Amino acid sequence: MVVPFLFFSPVGDTLAADWLRQHSDYDGGNWDYYLLPKDVQGKIAPDTIISTQVTTGFIAPSGHQLYKMDIPCNYFSAEVSAQAAGIIATLIIMNGLSWKLSEMGPKYSGLCDGLIARQDALKDYISIARHPERHLIWRAID
Repeated sequence: MVVPFLFFSPVGDTLAADWLRQHSDYDGGNWDYYLLPKDVQGKIAPDTIISTQVTTGFIAPSGHQLYKMDIPCNYFSAEVSAQAAGIIATLIIMNGLSWKLSEMGPKYSGLCDGLIARQDALKDYISIARHPERHLIWRAID
């Protein structure tokens, strides 16, 4: 039940896999699912401590393969790990779904806010955990 929880959609993993196929050399396979608890805290600068505000997570292709990723709309091209590719795809799909929900009117604002909160918590987690590819992830979603 991770996919509907993360994306407020039962097809979030399909959307992420399709997006990854379009923007990398990913050609299918199994996925791993990660849930990250709320209230994870960490120091990201000398005087800055942040905390994740909601439970979030991400999905990523299983294994330790590297993927050549190209995102023409933001001039990103790099080789990233399966986990980084999954984080990027998760954030991109969450962002796209939140925009679609915002366009559907006020009755969907709660879902939209929920997706935005999960995106923000995942971004905070990347910084708190000092993900080794955080600079590539930031560039890819910029």
